[in-house]
Amino acid sequence: MSRRATALDLHVSVPTPDGHDGACHLAATVFVPPSVERAPVLALLPGGGYNRRYFDLPGFSQARHHTGQGTIVITMDYLGAGDSSVPPFEVSDLPTVAASTHAGIEDLIGRLRCGTLAGGYEPIEIAEVIGAGQSLGGHAIVGTQAHHRTFDAIAVLGCSMAGTTCPTRPASGPAAGGSDRAVGQLAGVDFPWVFHWDEPDLPADLAALIAADIEAGLPARHTPPPWGTSSYPGFSMLGMQDDAFTDLAAAVDVPVLFATGERDVCRPAQQEKAMFRNAPSVEVFTGTRMAHMHNFAASREDLWRRLDAFVAHP
Repeated sequence: MSRRATALDLHVSVPTPDGHDGACHLAATVFVPPSVERAPVLALLPGGGYNRRYFDLPGFSQARHHTGQGTIVITMDYLGAGDSSVPPFEVSDLPTVAASTHAGIEDLIGRLRCGTLAGGYEPIEIAEVIGAGQSLGGHAIVGTQAHHRTFDAIAVLGCSMAGTTCPTRPASGPAAGGSDRAVGQLAGVDFPWVFHWDEPDLPADLAALIAADIEAGLPARHTPPPWGTSSYPGFSMLGMQDDAFTDLAAAVDVPVLFATGERDVCRPAQQEKAMFRNAPSVEVFTGTRMAHMHNFAASREDLWRRLDAFVAHP
């Protein structure tokens, strides 16, 4: 087999939603093992304020880790963020983003199966297709699965189905509640503390990466880093509502991996697990010494290995 590339940056055409002029595309990177005839596919969607390169951080690449285990990895910017088309904010609601995500994944899976992926790859037999999303990307994955049944299993990473709840430092009091909970939380959140686990002896390269992420602004980017984005889709605040994902999570009837960091934005694991009441199985993972942005944690490979096991036996 010809193997001239291990990572391919692609633009995938998707249907143009109502309210947007011109063609639409999704930006994706496909990571293929150096020699493969049959493999599972893991599709990864990033969180709000991040683009698909969150999964391929310099020196800390989740995508290349999974590819090293024989998995084909697709990282994708959903509609309204990153290098994908950015329609008007009100256009990129969850059903629209779900439809475009489904179309993009189906297109790339078809190319892999038919051997029409750029880079000289022959046809590859696809085993299971697993969808995984971090934070806002998890909401997009659940919406895509609920509306289109795109995946054979899904993983939601640092993503609440019961209602996003930002933690506060122990000395700063409880988070706001009631109907003003979302506004109250965002007004007083210490985002660097929520997003990143501060350890005194981090390796210098990891500490520098975290510093660059914080310096770029969290969660709104004033100067996006290479792995960041300043654009958000229209559904970005939906997860702050307590009941917004109740029906969508209940529509998921494939295996689920629910993963969080030790400090994250989710409700208690049993409450989150109960949201997927029609899933045949819901596995739970909690990463120690890990905050919301898992791939910046020194313990990130614990999560990656857990996801490897889930991909192998969903």
